[in-house]
Amino acid sequence: MKRMNHKLLAVLLALTLSLTLLAGCGGNNNSQNSGGNAAGNQSQNSGSEDTGETGNGGQEASAFVFTSNGVEVRMNAEADPIVEALGEPVSTFEAPSCAFQGTDYIYTYDGFQINTYPMNDVNYVSSVVFMSDAVSTPEGLEIGKTKDDMIAAYGEDYTEEYDQYTYTRGDSQLVVLIEDGYISSIEYQAVLPENG
Repeated sequence: MKRMNHKLLAVLLALTLSLTLLAGCGGNNNSQNSGGNAAGNQSQNSGSEDTGETGNGGQEASAFVFTSNGVEVRMNAEADPIVEALGEPVSTFEAPSCAFQGTDYIYTYDGFQINTYPMNDVNYVSSVVFMSDAVSTPEGLEIGKTKDDMIAAYGEDYTEEYDQYTYTRGDSQLVVLIEDGYISSIEYQAVLPENG
């Protein structure tokens, strides 16, 4: 029953995010963070021995990395090999990109979503969004935990605006939203390249 509820929630969130994505395209052609969504049984690591190689200019080794079932999901990495390695998503949504020429994709998996952006006929990861407390970061942060849990896991080197806490590493960010004392959203985001 719980698994069915997670799948229903995933589909509803995907629909909501898809509508939000379409509504956000209202005439803004500037480069922007397309804002995506988040993670599954993850592991985020500092990648100290990893070069963090990506398809559009490289990623610093200290960037946030999400892992689901042994598959690393790096921000600004080429999306197609990652999606193929993760297997069949619960759902897929596509829409014309607001910030780039081409198509944005949203791949929904059990507990998380991967959002992409197009550049030079290649799709790259723009964000990974947690959709439920069924997933967590390797440090144990998940939806429903507290600000104290966040600080214990990631420290106090964040920026805060309207209860949204942002940690930045390389070309990636970990964004945590806290409402009524509890974490309501966790998202890995790419620091996107300029639309050239």
